[in-house]
Amino acid sequence: MPHLLASLFWALGWALLTPAELLAWGPATHVAIGEAILASLHLLPPAVRTLLEKHRIPFLYGSVAADISFAKKYAAAGRHSHHWHIGEEILASADSEALRAVALGYLSHLAADTIAHNVYVPRRLLLTRGTEGVGHTYWEHRMDVQLGEAFTSEARKVVLLNDHSDADRLFDDVLSRTLFSFQTNRRIFRGMVAFQDDARWHRVFAGILKRSRYDLPETVRDQYVRLAYEYVMDYLTRGEDALPRALDPVGETNLKLAKQVRREALSGRGILDPGVLEAHADEYFPLPGEPLLYLPKAQSIEVPGLRKLAPPGDEGSG
Repeated sequence: MPHLLASLFWALGWALLTPAELLAWGPATHVAIGEAILASLHLLPPAVRTLLEKHRIPFLYGSVAADISFAKKYAAAGRHSHHWHIGEEILASADSEALRAVALGYLSHLAADTIAHNVYVPRRLLLTRGTEGVGHTYWEHRMDVQLGEAFTSEARKVVLLNDHSDADRLFDDVLSRTLFSFQTNRRIFRGMVAFQDDARWHRVFAGILKRSRYDLPETVRDQYVRLAYEYVMDYLTRGEDALPRALDPVGETNLKLAKQVRREALSGRGILDPGVLEAHADEYFPLPGEPLLYLPKAQSIEVPGLRKLAPPGDEGSG
């Protein structure tokens, strides 16, 4: 218990000090997408399917633990933990089947983040025009909440109730130091995962949602979940030739552009009409238009947005 309380303290302190550093999509979303992948193994290449069938928990851990590094911008040049070559180094360094499953989970996280960082967060920041830190943090956690507490709880169980010492040693070997040592990063990460499944935090964020004038319609949420699922499936199927492999999982360019456009709007130089902002979002951060290739062939995925196809909804600020 003292260790958990210390971890919660680290997590809460980091969240308060650096809100924009928080996860683009949190543990619940990445576990939900991971579970969807595990429900679709029949669609993956035989070698990947066999590996993930045998090592489901390591795969899910990798899909969450890609966010184990905080203060990523302080890593050495070219060593940001969300660069593709870092994930591929982890895979190349994995010396067991279980660790290869962890590495594929890590890379799946990066594939999903190409949607989160290049489309979801930039569009939400532009369309809602909140203050920079609060807006970013709000949309990061909103997706987790709307997918349901079951996935938040599952993320906690995956991370905290299993022995991941081999995976953590692999991460420590490959990932570069940030502002913190790996052990401190790990402590913050585990505290963050525990904190997000805490009933007190659920009550706090429920109150925030009640007071918020911004909405994330289920049909819009479902669009992003489907896109993330498709991009992860594509990466696990086609590797370097996959659509997400050509995109930056960090989303550095699009996140900066979204902040710039929002600042111009807030300063009065831009137009605040929601219709115009929607047009700007479509111009700068268009939703990928490729047809769904994997979801129509999937079976029995118990994840919101992937259970059935629904028409897209209005993504405005509400």
